[in-house]
Amino acid sequence: MYVLRRLFSPNCSSVKAEKEQGKLLRKIGRRGKGKGAFDMPCGVAVTKSGDIVVADTENHRIQIFSPEGVFKFKFGTKGPNPEQLNYPLGVAMTTDDHVAVTDGVNAAVKIFSCDGVLQSCYSHSGEIEFPYGLAVTHDNFLVLTDICKHAVYVLYPSGGISHTFGSYGDSPKEFDHPYFVAVNRSKQIVVSDAGNSSIKIFQFEGKILRVFSFQDFKLPAEGYVSLYGLCTDSDGNTLVVCNSTVCIVTKNGRLWEVVTSNDGLTSPKGVTFSPNGRLIVTQSSFDEKHDVCVFKYNADDYKSLNTLMYYALSI
Repeated sequence: MYVLRRLFSPNCSSVKAEKEQGKLLRKIGRRGKGKGAFDMPCGVAVTKSGDIVVADTENHRIQIFSPEGVFKFKFGTKGPNPEQLNYPLGVAMTTDDHVAVTDGVNAAVKIFSCDGVLQSCYSHSGEIEFPYGLAVTHDNFLVLTDICKHAVYVLYPSGGISHTFGSYGDSPKEFDHPYFVAVNRSKQIVVSDAGNSSIKIFQFEGKILRVFSFQDFKLPAEGYVSLYGLCTDSDGNTLVVCNSTVCIVTKNGRLWEVVTSNDGLTSPKGVTFSPNGRLIVTQSSFDEKHDVCVFKYNADDYKSLNTLMYYALSI
């Protein structure tokens, strides 16, 4: 009913304001170097128990918080060694609930236990140059973006390269700084192609399926697009960080606002969905905004997007 009211109410803005009031549950952290503080947090993920895992990029570490936002643990120090980190950017959970991290400057993907013990380190000299976004499939393949190679790499669960696709450019199969990546339940790869202001969907093997760009997004009176974090929810909807909002990507490419600046967002970066009905968003900018926001999110509120004129992404 919520989506129906937004579509057909003569005063959609007041309906939206009424519905969205109180979405922000809590903010975690502030700018700093101590435990629970952040310096340019980026990727975010959720463990099976609901703990929040954050790539604290410029502190060169991973921090873990309880579902209520209480600091639990941190690991990582700056350096070139396998157990160290140097600008960790993307983070995702493996099927066995280990923390997978893209270690940007060290050009590696590293797997840690939740108590910080290194399990694996995958680096491919001459291949992967600067890994950024990261997703894990249901069968434990690692999917990552490389913003220097402008490509997507798919790694076997054992860490070897399965295949790669993309290069620099503005054609449908090319990328210009593909920052974030997600994998939906159909095992399709969704990429936020920031430089081309596009969201691109590929078959797992790399065949292009769809490209959504500015004219598809139907953004309200905004003349620019800044695309960052991606995730999927329990209904298979794809969500993306666009400018200062988190949106559902609909089947025809429209971006349907879910969380906005009215809810407390200013500089969102990464986003993840928690099965306990939460959206968790990292925020980072060059001012004092370095935190993690936890929002209420009920996928049922958007179920009618599947049956009305705007359909949730499922190709």
